[in-house]
Amino acid sequence: MKAHYLNKYECARILGIRVTQLNMSAAILVDVPREMTHNFLYVAALELQHRKLDIKLKRPMPMNKHYEVHVNDCDLPDELTDLIAIYEKPEL
Repeated sequence: MKAHYLNKYECARILGIRVTQLNMSAAILVDVPREMTHNFLYVAALELQHRKLDIKLKRPMPMNKHYEVHVNDCDLPDELTDLIAIYEKPEL
């Protein structure tokens, strides 16, 4: 079976939707340091990296068909790791 890859545009959309949910008081699904709980983008990126989100992508195919892929079955883009590293960098 071929591995699916989550492209950076799908990743950005998932993060945006999850940030909106967190902004509307959704529960945080991963352990985050208390001082970082207000940074919803960091929290959403960690949740995606730890594969805690239950999201399915609908990918189009020819002839008005589509197939579904669960986010947890996809390889994540390197940009996600870079985003998390930016927020985990200690302040000087």
